[in-house]
Amino acid sequence: MAESETHSLSVSTYNLNGLNQGRWLLELLCSKNDCVFVQEHWLAPFDLHCLYDLCDDTICFASSAMDTAISRGCLHGRPFGGVAIFVKKSLGGITRLVKSSSRYIIVQVGQVILINVYLPSVGTTNRVEELIDCLTSIINDVVDLQYSFVIFGGDMNTDLSGDTEVCAVVQNFAEELGLKFVTDKLPTDDRTTYRVETTGAESTIDHFAVTQSLYTSVQGVKVFDSGINLSDHCPLILNVNLPGIMKLPTHAKGSEKHREHNLFIAGTWAMLCSITN
Repeated sequence: MAESETHSLSVSTYNLNGLNQGRWLLELLCSKNDCVFVQEHWLAPFDLHCLYDLCDDTICFASSAMDTAISRGCLHGRPFGGVAIFVKKSLGGITRLVKSSSRYIIVQVGQVILINVYLPSVGTTNRVEELIDCLTSIINDVVDLQYSFVIFGGDMNTDLSGDTEVCAVVQNFAEELGLKFVTDKLPTDDRTTYRVETTGAESTIDHFAVTQSLYTSVQGVKVFDSGINLSDHCPLILNVNLPGIMKLPTHAKGSEKHREHNLFIAGTWAMLCSITN
């Protein structure tokens, strides 16, 4: 690819509310997007093959949130959690898994870092502490990587227009990584990504953020719905033009990211202390 060429990348994020609920729309998303972020597939570690075998023209990286529960014996109650990233096989030669965890997956595609998250919800015990631990771990995982751009997305379980501790922590994380949320690029009358039909409740809790230098290269962001969507979430689709995505990384950001990492830890733990004291 020539130095001046750009690559148009389409990325979707979708909370399945269980694979059985979301698989039909997931298959459609995989066929129409370069990358798909998935949350809440609800699969045990030994069932992740259901994702690997779902779409023939994609590579899937997945993790289960139920490893610990299953290791303790029989699983009681309904399944929960789990994240995955699907990437088109055409990008397979420049794709590698960086880290998989119960709440996030990091994949590198050329010079782009893809970060898919399922952040703690309102009912999570010690929610803010778990949130900080998750986001700090992500920064620690990318601190020594060579890359040019980041696309961060997923179910963040919070409306970022709010004035809450959770919003502050997420926004601080984005600032430390030099990211800008693209929610303002959504149509003002079509921003709902989560809705409960029985109660009429709705909110915008699924989000994308990109490296600040990419913000003006975002060609569109939209909420997508379909009659085959059985989840209580609607997918969010991001289209962005990326310069030189196929090039191998040529420069390191280690020292800068280490400083950002230290600032994030200091800032967020100070915030946590102020909240819990």
